[in-house]
Amino acid sequence: MNIRRILNAIACFILLPSLLHGLEYVTRHGVAAGTFINITVEKKEGSSLILDEAFTRIKVMERLFSVYDRNSEISILNRKGKHEVSDEMIRVLEKSVSISVITKGAFDVTCKPLIDLYRKAEKRDVEPSEQEISGALKNVGWKKIRINGNTVRLQKGMEIDLGAIAKGYIVDRTAEFLKGKGIKNALIDAGGDIYAYGINPHGRKWQIGIRNPFRKNSFIKRIGISDRGVATSGDYERFYTIKKKKYGHIINPSTGKSVQDYPAGVTVIAPDCTTADALATAFFVMGPGPAVRLADKMNGIGVLIIDRGGKTYMNSGFSNLCLP
Repeated sequence: MNIRRILNAIACFILLPSLLHGLEYVTRHGVAAGTFINITVEKKEGSSLILDEAFTRIKVMERLFSVYDRNSEISILNRKGKHEVSDEMIRVLEKSVSISVITKGAFDVTCKPLIDLYRKAEKRDVEPSEQEISGALKNVGWKKIRINGNTVRLQKGMEIDLGAIAKGYIVDRTAEFLKGKGIKNALIDAGGDIYAYGINPHGRKWQIGIRNPFRKNSFIKRIGISDRGVATSGDYERFYTIKKKKYGHIINPSTGKSVQDYPAGVTVIAPDCTTADALATAFFVMGPGPAVRLADKMNGIGVLIIDRGGKTYMNSGFSNLCLP
């Protein structure tokens, strides 16, 4: 497991430590889905067993969505091109398509050929050629995904990577499980993809600190949330390096190019973490102006974008949840 990648994934969010004292809550830590996972719940009879089951369920979902596991459901689909998949996979793919529609393709789970191209380019230390990018783009396009019942069909050469949405979905499903077990107050944090509901140990909304990408151990904003998902996307610590030049790790699905004029960070608040996770990537590709305008048109969506110069852009959906 790539520990650097795990640490980078959690770089944008820190649960403020002072909030974990007071009322009786219990926190369980684990590693799954390529990141650190922390679940904090109110302490009650059976809470330890509930947390055990929650992590077991997370591991099961990881085996569905991980492109790093050759035997995962998504890997089998990518190899075969046609596969009957689980209800969980259908939900994620249908949500992916809906986000692609809303963002006009700025979010696209069929970008795996492009991601693979840049990973190979980094290994050989040679920038992808226009011909290579053009070739990969022929196998990219969310509109080419065909879903009929539980059968999914991909065009020849296409492959799917759910890395920009599956983690948020796993967080949401974990929250649903906890609620079903009678847990009224909880926070699930999967490497910075967060869903919180109820109240924190001080009887208030859960407080999340959003790190300043230019100053370690400092926060640029603090927000208070309940019944909300939060996710971030940023390239200040995650990027490809080719010929000593940094390339953003997020690829624009329409051009096939690594996003170069990229923001330092994009944070999204949404009614669920699945939506927040996907939109964080889409807004990163879209850039500050279009992202904020789209967020304003959507119900319950907040966005904060920090550009390379340190300038911040946010809509009212985000600013209304900011703490002093």
